Parts: sequence; C-alpha cells; structure tokens
Amino acid sequence: MFSKIERFLKEKVHMAAQENNPAGEERGLMVATAVLFLEMAHSDFDMSPQEIKQIQTTLSEFFSLDASEIDQLLSLAEENRRQRNDIWLFTNLLKENLNHRQKQRILEQLWELIYADQKVDMYEDALIRKITNLLGLEHAEMIAAKLKAKEKFKR
Repeated sequence: MFSKIERFLKEKVHMAAQENNPAGEERGLMVATAVLFLEMAHSDFDMSPQEIKQIQTTLSEFFSLDASEIDQLLSLAEENRRQRNDIWLFTNLLKENLNHRQKQRILEQLWELIYADQKVDMYEDALIRKITNLLGLEHAEMIAAKLKAKEKFKR
C-alpha cells in the first residue's frame, strides 16, 4: 500500500521535485494546493459558479498565473483529485514544504472559498477541520481564519 502512495506522489505530483528541479517542486505544490481547493468546492456536492471564480482568483493571486495557466493547473489538479486515495497525499506535501504562514494562508483561502456561495455546509466544515489537522495547524488557527473570511464576506 505504501509503495502505491509513494509511486503516486512521484508520478503525479512530486516527480520533478525528486529530480531536484525547483520548478517541478513548485508545480507539485501548486497542484496540491489546487487539489485542496477543488476538494473543498466538491465537498458539498454542488460546485457553484462563485466557488469556481473564487478558486481561479485565489490561484491567480497565490501563484501569479494567467487564465490559461489557471485552466491547465485546474485540469491537472482535477485529474489528481479523481485518482487520489486520500487528501493526505496533498496535505502532507504542503505540510512538509510550506512554512507556517503559508499553511495559514491556504486555510484562510479555503474559508473564503467556503463562504463564496454564502453558506457553510456540514461537509465543508468537516473537511476544513480535517485539512487543518493534516496541515499541522491548530484549531484556534482554523477559527481565526474562519472569522477573518466571514468578516470579509459580510461587507
């Protein structure tokens, strides 16, 4: 089982990073981040246009990508998301390669995605708690990110 997971990471997300290719490592982190956003958008079984737009905006801001690059990233991320066994593969890659502030920022953006359609579903709430834990962040950080996103969408 572990060898299947290891192969998956090397082949689909992390292969270029294994070859000491900084661009490949960055690409793997971009895909892992996009997978988390897609997973969150799909978690309530209703991916709204607001959520799609929020994902595109967030990824564009995170990685300074144009619309064509965002489409390519989302296509690759969706393929990886469908083939995965668990989000642990993606959260672990981020946990091991991002600093604390970068992980917090992802959490904040996930909350903004949750609020993009103006409702918090129980599946979204459960998934954000799981992601918080898998990224090695504290419950209090999740609550702070939630309040920050909630305040932004009140305006």
